[in-house]
Amino acid sequence: MTRRPEFDDVVGDNVPAGERDRLRRAHDLLVEAGPPPELSPELEAVPWPEDALQPLFGRRREHKARRPVLLAAALATAIFVGFLLGQATTSDNSSVSATKTVELHGTALAHNALATLKLGKADAAGNWPMVLHVSGLPKLANGGYYALFLTKGGAPLVSCGTINVSGATSVRLSAAYALERFDHDGWVIVRQTPANHFEPNQIVLKA
Repeated sequence: MTRRPEFDDVVGDNVPAGERDRLRRAHDLLVEAGPPPELSPELEAVPWPEDALQPLFGRRREHKARRPVLLAAALATAIFVGFLLGQATTSDNSSVSATKTVELHGTALAHNALATLKLGKADAAGNWPMVLHVSGLPKLANGGYYALFLTKGGAPLVSCGTINVSGATSVRLSAAYALERFDHDGWVIVRQTPANHFEPNQIVLKA
C-alpha cells in the first residue's frame, strides 16, 4: 500500500501563511481524488508505428530496404497533387465549359481549313466567353491576321476578336453582343492585312 504524501513533507515550512492555506486546500483535494485509474487492456495495447519505436540512427536493415519504396510512393503522390493543382490554376486556352459548338469550314480561299467555336455561358455583364480552334490556315505575312466576325444578312458585321495562327491554334475570345440579333450560326473568319483591314471577299471560314 502506497503512503499518501504529507502536506508538510511536500511544501515545507518556508511558505507564507496565506499561500500555505491555498496550497493545503489544493493538496487535500488531490489526496481526496486519489490516483488516476489504471489504463484498460485495450488502451495498453494501442499499436504504435514500428518506426516510432526505433532509434533515429541504426535502424534495422529491413527499414532501410523499404525506404526507396516509400520515397517513390511519396514522390508519385507529390507529382499527382502538383498536376491537379496545375490543372486547377493554369489558364487553358483549349477548353471552355461549352453550351454550344459551331463548326466552320474552309471556303475557296482555304480549302483545307477547319475551325471549331465553343461558346460558353454569358456572364452577368453579357460577355460570351468562347474558344476558337483553327487548323489549316497559313500564317500571313507583312503583319496580316485573321478575325472572327458575326454576320447579319450573310455579311460580316461585328468583330469578336483577332488571331494569328501557327499550325493548329487555339485562342480564347469574347463577344460582347446580344447573339440573337445576328444570323443563326452566323460566324465567319476573314483574313485581314494592315493595308485594307477588312474585305468582305476575304472570308476563309464560315459556319
